[in-house]
Amino acid sequence: MFTNQYTRAAFPMAYLCIFSTFFMHGYLNGDATFWMGFLLILLLLRSTPPGEKSWRLAPLVAVMVLICCIRQELSWRFLLLVLASLFAIESLFGKLNGQFFMVLLIISPIFKYVSEIFTFPIRLQISALAGRILRAAHFPVTVDGNSIQLNGSEFTVDPACMGLQMTGFALLVVIFLTVHYQTQVRRSLPPLYQVLLVLLAFVLNTAGNFMRIILLVALHIAPAKALHDVTGVVCLAVYVVVPLVLIVRHTHRRWGKPVFAEHTTKENHSRLLIPGHWALLVICAFFCFQKPVVNIRSSKASQAVAREGYAMQQLQTGVTQFRNEHALVYIKPIPAFYSTEHSPVTCWTGSGYHLSRISKKQIAGTVVYVGRLKKGNDELLTAWWLSDGQYATISQVDWRWKSLTEDSHFQLVNVTADDPTQLDTELKRWLPAI
Repeated sequence: MFTNQYTRAAFPMAYLCIFSTFFMHGYLNGDATFWMGFLLILLLLRSTPPGEKSWRLAPLVAVMVLICCIRQELSWRFLLLVLASLFAIESLFGKLNGQFFMVLLIISPIFKYVSEIFTFPIRLQISALAGRILRAAHFPVTVDGNSIQLNGSEFTVDPACMGLQMTGFALLVVIFLTVHYQTQVRRSLPPLYQVLLVLLAFVLNTAGNFMRIILLVALHIAPAKALHDVTGVVCLAVYVVVPLVLIVRHTHRRWGKPVFAEHTTKENHSRLLIPGHWALLVICAFFCFQKPVVNIRSSKASQAVAREGYAMQQLQTGVTQFRNEHALVYIKPIPAFYSTEHSPVTCWTGSGYHLSRISKKQIAGTVVYVGRLKKGNDELLTAWWLSDGQYATISQVDWRWKSLTEDSHFQLVNVTADDPTQLDTELKRWLPAI
């Protein structure tokens, strides 16, 4: 009996050891949101213990193993490891509830990518609306994309701002409150209501971030000042936490259903269960300890060809680089609709540059993103868009939908130059042909 208990406990510990490789590769970051989510998981396990044992994740694990045999990206290995560890927990200890999976999603790299890329249009709208309100209040502000300037100071609405970094925290707060009131009033909300509360937390956080940027500009609280972060915390408390406490409490009392203790089932005595999990653990270790691959090649994508006036270089990652004395151009093929597109939002910032003043600009009949890159005294201008050779767009939903439904093979085009005039010249050269 004791041997069986220790054997079952060994699997979660072994999976945690494999997860450490993702920390070493920088794929997982132990930031505040991650550790808050980790503590919330412990609370969930204590407040809502696992139910009857389940094999429901077994088909997904099998599919993910097949994908990892074909695809070598780190993301697929990470998903395999997550699903395998959850399958081990549910089949050996008991089925987990939906809140547990929501927390895992929020603290995952997938959520960080989505919040940075897909919420960018929201940040542009926040900046524009804040600028209009401030000008109506007779503040001499100018708005440049996601940046607002006032008397020489710049205020940017981007993921580095505390207001939008609090998105994950706001979602974790609503899950914590749901668990807290479920335990307090012994009532559980239907899944639909839980999802609606999470969406409400996102909306409230967006409103809180909007009020935050208004206050920062109106009170002229520069990023270097301590009050800059304090303002973010105050807005989070006033516009997110307090409303959620009142709403979640009322929702549980009004629509919550009584919670009944679940009956545990008998131990699973299948002789293949433990050996099967050992085999799956070895498979996960085999994939996850391999050298990570950043694969942005696409055999079906149009191949870049040499262009007059540019030195062309094919990089090992599949990116094609074009360079002359005035500009640097990268063409990055995207393998599939679910792939990341390696935009300047992540690539240039990963090289130590700060990307700001991101805005939309129409060049040669095409709308592109334009931003300013700064690293020490080095300042550049960069523009980017996505194209399949015939159609160009900057919409994440647009290019992914066309890639899925029309079998279009998109690539990201990034043009960087020293000054606005040169950037416009380079864009007019590249847009008609890409």
